[in-house]
Amino acid sequence: MRLPLYSITLIFLLFAIAATTARAQMTEARISVVSISPPRVRVVGTRSVATRVWSFRNNYAGMVGLGERIESLSLSDERGASVPVRKLAPGEFTAERDATKFTYEIRLDPPTSAGDAAHVSWLTESRCALMPGDLLPLPLARARLSFELPGGWKIAASEEGGAAEVYDLADAESFVAFAGGDVRERAAKVRGMRLRVAFAGDWAFADEEGAGVVAAIVKEHAKTFDGVPRKDALVVVAPFPRQSVASQWAAEARGGTVLYLSGRAPSRASALMRLGAPLAHELFHLWVPNGLGLAGDYGWFYEGFTNYQALRASQRLGDLSFNDYLDALARASDAYDALKGQDTVSLLEASSRRWTGSNALVYHKGMLVAALYDLKLRSASGGKRSLDDVYRALFRRALSGSRGLDANAVALGTLEELLGGREFTDKFVRGAQRIDLAAELQPYGLLLERTGARSRLVVSGSLRGAQRDLLRQIGLQ
Repeated sequence: MRLPLYSITLIFLLFAIAATTARAQMTEARISVVSISPPRVRVVGTRSVATRVWSFRNNYAGMVGLGERIESLSLSDERGASVPVRKLAPGEFTAERDATKFTYEIRLDPPTSAGDAAHVSWLTESRCALMPGDLLPLPLARARLSFELPGGWKIAASEEGGAAEVYDLADAESFVAFAGGDVRERAAKVRGMRLRVAFAGDWAFADEEGAGVVAAIVKEHAKTFDGVPRKDALVVVAPFPRQSVASQWAAEARGGTVLYLSGRAPSRASALMRLGAPLAHELFHLWVPNGLGLAGDYGWFYEGFTNYQALRASQRLGDLSFNDYLDALARASDAYDALKGQDTVSLLEASSRRWTGSNALVYHKGMLVAALYDLKLRSASGGKRSLDDVYRALFRRALSGSRGLDANAVALGTLEELLGGREFTDKFVRGAQRIDLAAELQPYGLLLERTGARSRLVVSGSLRGAQRDLLRQIGLQ
């Protein structure tokens, strides 16, 4: 059914009003720890735009039911008169009339699944991670926040709070405040960007060693992009809020903050390795997607391709060898093969349904597609171009005004521009064709062998000159 012109105009007008309201919204709030056991904070504040609709985040990163944590919501109008409020659903409330002032409490038990703790707010007797995105009413844009924490706790945040520790935020959704009694910081400069690394808990390495690993990765990524994404960045390295195994880790890059949570490896060498490998991936997100400012979900690129770029960065830093590179691609191939029942959609569609069953496809197939693109571009350009050139082009465009544009269109357009056509992206990104990795890699002198239940990627014993030159670019001795 076709809508009449006036209906279409009205729809666009309503969307424009909603977008303008969200941008104009200013939230002032004080977040206070009122109880450690049970973990609970009180939020008291004011919104600049009066409303009857009060919403809080209920779903995020595959987690559901976050709105159930909100308790004892009370509202009042600009004059301070109480406004009756009724709960409609988890995180959804309606007021009897317009209200601007609010008070409520939130239970902040750490997530049952340790891996989820990098993505939502939580509180323990020794530390907390506070994220306005799941603490404050939505929509959330600008905010002025202050915190009341237990005595002796120190806040680590990418934004400056000043002597009064009041944070004026242009984008509150991207803010993270990490606090605790044992938080300590190390700082460095990377191409003019102030990089701070905050540690909490005890580790098998010294703080200076850990900060050195982080700084080295950031410097390597800055070479890839030929620039830094912002003036300030913060990396938090902390234990999980719940007991976990040594090999487990979880991380999220939100705005200029990377929150990295991990189990404790017993030895210095293994602890540093477990720090460097995940952060090679997560720190890349300071540039992509956070530094690009594109609109839409393009996880196939900012997660899957980032898996490959993190692998290459670790190689250049000397943490991984060429054989490690081959082994990583073989493992990705095996993980991809295990997804046969899911590999019926394109990477574009898999990204849009990432949290409902396609996350593994985004990561594993995305990584393999990135590797194939890198090899194809190097081969087609006679070694003069690589996937790194795609990132430099994207970063230059972000600096010159591509922010807000459709992410998939920009990423695909850049890939196609450098490769000179869209045959590759039509096949592996827009299309749902399954990758025959053995056939795709053979022209580059790489052979995929199956040994039992696992694959093995090896270099052909009869390399041609061009093949040898290409593989030397990515580490072959």
